Amino acid sequence: MFLVRLFGFLDILSGILLFLHIAELAPLRLLFGIVLYLGIKGYMYRGDLFSLIDFVVAIYVFIALLFPLNFLTILAGAWLFLKGFYSLLS
Repeated sequence: MFLVRLFGFLDILSGILLFLHIAELAPLRLLFGIVLYLGIKGYMYRGDLFSLIDFVVAIYVFIALLFPLNFLTILAGAWLFLKGFYSLLS
């Protein structure tokens, strides 16, 4: 149960950092941390659909560091924020 809440908190933090990335307020080191966190989590739990989406979001965030697309960044941030919020409620 602790791990679910920890992942939920980190997903909310990742979503907030993606929203800050749109305004160029998020530090690049933290964005690289998001890529590592989501990539490792997506690989560890690779049998689940949501983990596959996390892995795709990690790839997108890595690409968005070079070529940001605001609409996709908003979708990825909202996905992570809502998934984290749901994890904290469960």
